[in-house]
Amino acid sequence: MNQIEAFNVVSEVVFDAYFITDTEGKITKFNQMFYALFPKSVARKLNGKMLKEVMEIPMDIVTDTLVQRIHLRFDEVAANVPDMQEYRFILSSIPLFDEEKQLSGVLVLMRNVTDEATVQLKYQDMLESEAKQREILKDELTRRTESLVAISKKYFDLKEQMRQRTKGQLSPYIYQV
Repeated sequence: MNQIEAFNVVSEVVFDAYFITDTEGKITKFNQMFYALFPKSVARKLNGKMLKEVMEIPMDIVTDTLVQRIHLRFDEVAANVPDMQEYRFILSSIPLFDEEKQLSGVLVLMRNVTDEATVQLKYQDMLESEAKQREILKDELTRRTESLVAISKKYFDLKEQMRQRTKGQLSPYIYQV
């Protein structure tokens, strides 16, 4: 049993989008999750297309896997499907070999982490906003503390002058600052 046949046995339980290519990088098989990423007009014509023909993606994971013949993984890859939306994926690719150990294609798994990435970006923005707010509050607290210290100093100076006046040590007609 070659690797493609072995994968076909378990492919029904794979819940991430996936596709398989031939040695030229053309899509030969895919699941419903991969199909659902595209508008119907594009999805109907996926067989025989290369990934870069149907999805804007910053790297060519299929060609890299075919050339290097090793498993590759990329986290949070931004991918744009024309007339749809921008997605974020964790991409994993595996070179597939037949019984004679000849390269027969590539399996690419695409975990859609768009929602998680959006939440993470919003959380990061919230943390940055809170950090700015803390800095503003810290500056305001410092300013008010300095003002309170200055007022307290004036109060104690005036209190000392009043004490000296009551003891007769200071003329009541002279005001000192």
